[in-house]
Amino acid sequence: MAVKKHGLAGNSYKQNNIPALSQYFLANDEQCSIEEIVKQCLDLIEYLSHIPGTEEELWSLLRTIEQFYIRMVNRCSTTERNEMVAAVLDKFHSYISDPGTSVSPATSIVLVIVDESEVKTRIEQWFDQQQMSGSVTPSIRSALSCLLHWRLEWHRTPTLENWLMWYIRVLEEKCAFDILIEISLENISKLFLTLRNPLPRRQIQDDVILHVLVSLRESPEAFNRISGHVGEVLVHLAEDSGQWSRQLLQNLVDILYNMMNCAMKAFKGDTVMTFKEKYAEVIDCLERHMAYDECTLLQRPAWKKGQSKKAETGSPIQSTKRMVRAKPVLKKVGLNNKGNTCYMISIFQALLVARQFSTHVMVNMSDLPYWSGMAVLFAKMTFSIETKLDPDEFIAVVKSPMFSTDHQHDSSEFLQYLLELLHTYESHGATAPSLSSSTHREEQSGETSRGRRSLSPRPGSSKAACSLKRPMESESGSTRKRSRAKELDQPLYKSSVDSLFSGILFTRIECVQCRSSSISRDMFRDLQLAFPEKQQGSQYSVQGLLDYYCAKEKLTGDNKYKCSCCGSLQDAERSVAIEITPKFLVLVLKSFKFDAKLQVQKKLLHSVHHNLSVTLPTVRTQQSLNSYVLFAAVIHSGSALDSGHYYTMVKDQGNWYICNDDIVTKADEKELSNLKVPDTPYILFYRRSDVEEGTYPALYSLSQKLQDQLMAHNKKYETLRNIARKCP
Repeated sequence: MAVKKHGLAGNSYKQNNIPALSQYFLANDEQCSIEEIVKQCLDLIEYLSHIPGTEEELWSLLRTIEQFYIRMVNRCSTTERNEMVAAVLDKFHSYISDPGTSVSPATSIVLVIVDESEVKTRIEQWFDQQQMSGSVTPSIRSALSCLLHWRLEWHRTPTLENWLMWYIRVLEEKCAFDILIEISLENISKLFLTLRNPLPRRQIQDDVILHVLVSLRESPEAFNRISGHVGEVLVHLAEDSGQWSRQLLQNLVDILYNMMNCAMKAFKGDTVMTFKEKYAEVIDCLERHMAYDECTLLQRPAWKKGQSKKAETGSPIQSTKRMVRAKPVLKKVGLNNKGNTCYMISIFQALLVARQFSTHVMVNMSDLPYWSGMAVLFAKMTFSIETKLDPDEFIAVVKSPMFSTDHQHDSSEFLQYLLELLHTYESHGATAPSLSSSTHREEQSGETSRGRRSLSPRPGSSKAACSLKRPMESESGSTRKRSRAKELDQPLYKSSVDSLFSGILFTRIECVQCRSSSISRDMFRDLQLAFPEKQQGSQYSVQGLLDYYCAKEKLTGDNKYKCSCCGSLQDAERSVAIEITPKFLVLVLKSFKFDAKLQVQKKLLHSVHHNLSVTLPTVRTQQSLNSYVLFAAVIHSGSALDSGHYYTMVKDQGNWYICNDDIVTKADEKELSNLKVPDTPYILFYRRSDVEEGTYPALYSLSQKLQDQLMAHNKKYETLRNIARKCP
């Protein structure tokens, strides 16, 4: 078979000469331009869309084509790869979304070029294109129908199941339930029958079917269509001794029981007997198995008709940010304070409403040391049916020996220890970090004697683990105006802690004598704001303290700067700006001053306006990312750092709450600025304006182990509550 140098020969793909095609793709290792690569890939899609043959007949060729696509992707730069993937997916979607075209499931092999993390984004982009073209409903209906048919006929493309699941989830997010119900009902019987397939099972394959079944559990029509096959499928699964088959059997029994009960609700009185007679075989079969009401799959929302009328008319489908979560918590959950633990509890409540962080912990980090304990705590705070919880288990794991229970500790010090601990075990898997108990106190006590910032390159901020700390870069006066200091390489965040909470400080110190300057850049996870001297009776503001923190500062007297050019101590001027802004900004108000006579950290009871939004002083390139909104505040009640009590005010889903240990009450945002002495906000949590607040994760998005722990926790509480109710 003749083959062109850089592409398939004009009619070669029509000849279906599999050995020759395989030889071509294996041999084609020559360097091609991006245009030639894209053309080859598009020609392949056209060829695959019409290729005849069974999975067994085509498998050797498809494996070769898969390797060819992977080689082409690896040759391209990032820009070229995006261009190639976009072109291939456009062609792919044009076939599967055409109602008048029958497409071979072998075409699904091209999906290998899309990274798994990009699947949802690529599908959403295609949906947006359909909305703009005004052909939303027909295209979506055809695409979903095509993928479901492939699911029935084809098992050689592992990525197909993932794509189908994401198509369904994106449709759910777009509220296109009418389309989901219509196409799924057309295929439900055949999909259900595939569960009896004797082929080796892959959980992702069955997850698609379970997702469709549980979403249609309130549809009597769906139950009726599969009822004739229930006995056959359950028998096949019961005969399979595999672990997943046993779990699948239990899930299926739970779902079918629920579907039957939903279908029976339409029958009243004597007609119930009619229902039981019609489905006697199904009922008899299900009664041989035990169903559990706690099945986590049944907490997923069911599809309901009439929620996607805009999709039917072809107008843009309205989207929601996330799928409806299972059993949303309408109340807030408090945490029991057994001793001096409020300094930790207040931090847990604040971090929970940093939704991007807490959702990431619950969904992705439940297998790592320390992270797993926090995932369990956050999950219980989100899904527990209790009104208050004991955090003792996590506290016992995470608490350092330096945090004893015999007296109160600094809440901001514990926050930084906790973040460092999580960062360490995510990025290195190393031993727990040590944190000197004197460091923080020295910063607090030095507030008046050393000015608003210390002489360290990172002024007044807590140290981040993957610090970008570097030696000061000197710059002479003659070259300072002509060239900027050496650019800092883009920081490579080594943990999700740093990607969310860390920023970069840019510090410049200029010698007054020779005008040379030195520059440093350092990572921070919080900024500690000192109070400047003001006349009695005047009010501070958080924005003012931020501006003061970054204002130019003269280094004189005991704070003179050692100039490398002059070779001696000199007066100097220091300025600070934020070079890279964090997603979550943590501000610590340095409200304590060391009393040498009493040997305690006494509170400075200043009047402060706590801005609900602030603007971070940044370098010019970050000015579009410098606006922040307040979402939590840890409040200290008392007159000294080593005593008193901590509690938290949080904003969640538009409402403010006061979390005072195990008691959580609704609040108003004005209460933050109307606190009565000795209650003062100590740690303020701000979210960058371009960062979405985020929502609760769906229960089924958590790991199975975490789901099981939650179910056991809630079941234990329910049992104890029922016992208590029976007691006189």
